Amino acid sequence: MCGIAGIYLSTATEPNSASLQKMNNSIAHRGPDAEGYYSGPHIGLAHRRLSIIDLSDAGTQPMHSGDNRYHIIFNGEIYNFEEVKSKLPSYPFKTKTDTEVILAAYIAWGKDCVHHFNGMFALAIWDSTEQSLFIVRDRLGVKPLYYHRNGEHFIFASETRALIASGMYKPVINKTHLHEYFLYQTVHAPNTLLQEVMMLMPGHYIFIKNGDIKIEAYWKTEKIFRILLPHKHTMK
Repeated sequence: MCGIAGIYLSTATEPNSASLQKMNNSIAHRGPDAEGYYSGPHIGLAHRRLSIIDLSDAGTQPMHSGDNRYHIIFNGEIYNFEEVKSKLPSYPFKTKTDTEVILAAYIAWGKDCVHHFNGMFALAIWDSTEQSLFIVRDRLGVKPLYYHRNGEHFIFASETRALIASGMYKPVINKTHLHEYFLYQTVHAPNTLLQEVMMLMPGHYIFIKNGDIKIEAYWKTEKIFRILLPHKHTMK
């Protein structure tokens, strides 16, 4: 288990480093092995690492492409990363991590890279040239991802406590969906117990560019039934 957090600003200013650090500190329990940061115009990324694959410092995140254009934070595991890696022979890999494979796959295939991954993941990739942010969650939502947005900023993290810790969101109970919590001990996604805090749905991604935020599905649960029940059956 790792933890990710980030801040996107609509203006080309660098996010407050103290806010980013507070977000990361609040999820320190998710990754006791290392912490890392990246900041630039519009963007701030933070990561807490639990070392699993490639235990060396080479696996520290945020991880950057060789030309320093792309920057990734990642929570999860890509089970078939060696297979995906074999499809990218021209990329100059420097680590043995699945994180770098994800980065290389995004550089090669863009948003379609997710169709190559077999695993559980919540990740964000910043393209400093295009000034775009790609955030995606695995097909079944094993790894969590929460976000809050207004006209000035978009903040996201593995846990809601990080959004509160940023100081950029004032927590307010979501009274509209509070009854769900008492009935089911949860609030049905994409809503949460906090007003104006949403969960990114499984099999969805967020793409942000020029302040424009798009949320789209790349996979739907109906595909499970097509795999498990490929033929129609009639009951007699």
